[in-house]
Amino acid sequence: MIKMSKFHISSLLLILFLCFQVQAQTIITRIAKLEVDGKEVKKDYKALLYSEKHKLEAKKNNSGFILPDELRSEEYLGVIITFGKHKLDFSRIHISNFGLVWTVGVDKKPYSEEFVEPEEAKAIKQVYYIKFTGGKGLDRTTVVTIRLD
Repeated sequence: MIKMSKFHISSLLLILFLCFQVQAQTIITRIAKLEVDGKEVKKDYKALLYSEKHKLEAKKNNSGFILPDELRSEEYLGVIITFGKHKLDFSRIHISNFGLVWTVGVDKKPYSEEFVEPEEAKAIKQVYYIKFTGGKGLDRTTVVTIRLD
């Protein structure tokens, strides 16, 4: 039989408690700003999260939206952000981006060269993006371009 001191038992219990705390942590995605043509718009938004198995409207709090437990094991998620007359579908966002700060935006014609090469602009119908900030790596942007039919 293994003899354990009170210190060892206490240490073991603390480690177990901390492990469960880390797993139970809530992941909140903060949408810092919604913008159209680089100008902030004061609109409410909805976030619909989806994977192959699930499709859930994200619950919001005063900081942002909460990643549901059912989706935390996924590597990539789709996100549909709606605000005003805009419905923006980002089909493949890595799970690591959900703890970051997002700026979600729409770029209208004439498109910014930050998002569209000038020679491609005539073939583009719509441009929208998420700028991710606050991570340990470099800040990054996901851009979706919808081509004309």
